Amino acid sequence: MAEDLAQLHEIAAACLAALEAPTRTRLLRRMSGDIRRVQQRRMAAQRAPDGSSWPKRKPRRTAKPATRPVRFLYPSGGSGPPRLVDMRSWRQQGQTMVGFDREADGLRTFKKSRVIRWLPPEGQAETSIEASGARGVRGKVRRRSEPMFRGLRSSRWLKAGADSESAWVEFTSRASRFARVHHYGERDQVAPDGPEIDYPQRELIGFAPSDEAMLLNAFIDHAGDALGWGRRAGR
Repeated sequence: MAEDLAQLHEIAAACLAALEAPTRTRLLRRMSGDIRRVQQRRMAAQRAPDGSSWPKRKPRRTAKPATRPVRFLYPSGGSGPPRLVDMRSWRQQGQTMVGFDREADGLRTFKKSRVIRWLPPEGQAETSIEASGARGVRGKVRRRSEPMFRGLRSSRWLKAGADSESAWVEFTSRASRFARVHHYGERDQVAPDGPEIDYPQRELIGFAPSDEAMLLNAFIDHAGDALGWGRRAGR
């Protein structure tokens, strides 16, 4: 593979030298787009340049507060007569719900298995809560985790460019610091004024030998057409 790549480099260098500057710029600009697409596909697959998978994202330790209100009948004291529970802000922790109970005017914990009846929030019909609210609370919803760096790999932050001598792909200045922390696995703050943690290394930009060979072949094909060599299809 190393000898093949060296030969491809020699052919590509000869092609580049034979082209006039405006043609070189157009060709290298086209290749920079190809290089960016290679990086974007690999980042979408959550893999390093060598083909290994990135370290997985750590699960969140705390659940986000629920964004919808919930009302239900619950045994007083856990075993007494039914009473109304009305919560606007709450968290789900396994099979329990923890939140501010407006009726009791305090923070309370409830087991979902002891709920007598789910009620619609104020202003909603009974049917709507059955369709979306109570079932959503009672059922355990599994969400597929979002791929990491989904926005970072977009063309807004990952730029491609070229001049008459070279082609490149780089993150914008605003994204470069964030990208560097994750690319090299550095230490950084989780949020402004927040605690610092050591991020695992996740290589964002790079080439495997197969990527390099594919791009060199594509470049030679395009350059050969521009020079009239007819490398494609044996012409």
